[in-house]
Amino acid sequence: MYAQRLVTLVLCLAPLCLPTPCRAEEPAERLARLRSVLDTDESNVRLWWYGWGGLYAAAGGVQTGLAAFSTDPNRRVDSVVGATSSWLGVAGMALTPVKPGERWTSLPDAPVDLQLRMVEAELRDRARREHHVGGWVDHTLCVLVALGAGAYVWLHENRPSGALMAAIPDLVIGELELWTVPHTAVHAVEALDAEKAP
Repeated sequence: MYAQRLVTLVLCLAPLCLPTPCRAEEPAERLARLRSVLDTDESNVRLWWYGWGGLYAAAGGVQTGLAAFSTDPNRRVDSVVGATSSWLGVAGMALTPVKPGERWTSLPDAPVDLQLRMVEAELRDRARREHHVGGWVDHTLCVLVALGAGAYVWLHENRPSGALMAAIPDLVIGELELWTVPHTAVHAVEALDAEKAP
């Protein structure tokens, strides 16, 4: 009697111990998910690019105005240095490979498999560009702009404290811009590669 109950209990609990089979994602579901990732990436890039570009342009405009109308020689030099750094930031945003406005367009009449390959290729291209921004070249340029601003104030105007006030904000703002580059596509591609790994 005890053995029968034990066998019955084991047979009842055995299915709970078996792994549940994962339902494979349909190509149409996968396509919709990857399109959603592309849309999210586009929104993040748009916010980052216009946000930082607008900030640099506004700072450049204000500093240029201060440099043009200031009567204090020290303030005029600080404004010229600040305006130069800000306009270099605008140029950096214009030259960055991560830009908005490159929205992916689908081919609604194409087969789902072809659309899926196209979306994945677009996602990988965006991930490559996002990964490229914030590399050692960008960090080096950021440091050089900050050091150049500080060196100009220190060596040309002989004001070490003014040099620090010119270099530190440039460095902090430039690094913050690089550290906030969206990586939505990078993370999505990492997840895709993890799914394909055996």
